[in-house]
Amino acid sequence: MKTKKIIIFFLLLIPLIVMAIYANMPVKQPEMELVSKDINPDSIDITNPAYETSNSMDTTNLFPFPTEGIPVLMYHSISTAPGNTLCVSETQFQEEMAWLENNNYHTLNMDQLYDALVNGASVPENPIVITFDDGYADNYQVAWPILKQYGFTATFFVITNYVGTDTIDWNQLKELISQGNSIGSHSVHHLDMITLSNAQQESELSQSKQILEASLGTSIIAFCFPSGQYYDTTLKILSDTGYKLSFTTRPGKVYLGNNQFKLHRVRIDGGMSLSGFISQVSY
Repeated sequence: MKTKKIIIFFLLLIPLIVMAIYANMPVKQPEMELVSKDINPDSIDITNPAYETSNSMDTTNLFPFPTEGIPVLMYHSISTAPGNTLCVSETQFQEEMAWLENNNYHTLNMDQLYDALVNGASVPENPIVITFDDGYADNYQVAWPILKQYGFTATFFVITNYVGTDTIDWNQLKELISQGNSIGSHSVHHLDMITLSNAQQESELSQSKQILEASLGTSIIAFCFPSGQYYDTTLKILSDTGYKLSFTTRPGKVYLGNNQFKLHRVRIDGGMSLSGFISQVSY
């Protein structure tokens, strides 16, 4: 009888011993998987512009080249000069950029336009190209802050012989490039191509390209004809000199299949109403 009680005691004791052992074992915590070993989440500054959204090239939603054509806007000076339609007031320019941003337009630089036009690359919704001719100082001082405000980029066609002479300067051009803008050539001396010999045209085209590339450290692929004038031989010189695109002053949009050296633009005049602007750029 005594032996039976001892056996029962040990049978009751065994579960208690097992439970005590498990209670004192260390519990292994699940490991957390880091999103990136190189990024400290606490170091991310959400106020940094690099984390802001932009209306420049949007790579998340891309579409074929629009059959309606891409508007390439042509501006000159952003200033107030009554009676001079080359001068668009700051107020007018701000209103136009605000409308583009509110209607989900996205800007293309020259490389992106070339890739779409020549290589068939896709483009974001409502693509648009913004260009400035002549390199006025106000392009940097007035237009650029407004463009940046709305997340847009532009292309600035400069006359190399005039850079820094009460116009946009080399440091400003370098800053524009660093912010995703394009720089293009508007020749060395702003001479009509149709008044020049082939040799003189080649000099204007090649020298301006070389000066810009040497001074800015970037490839220059686009040219804008002074006064919009050119010969057919000018187009060949452009190609031989290494340009990939050139723009006229002829009105119209850029369509898939257009000659890449005879591209049209939409001129924006000073004093143009907002409704007039909308009619020129709408899809």
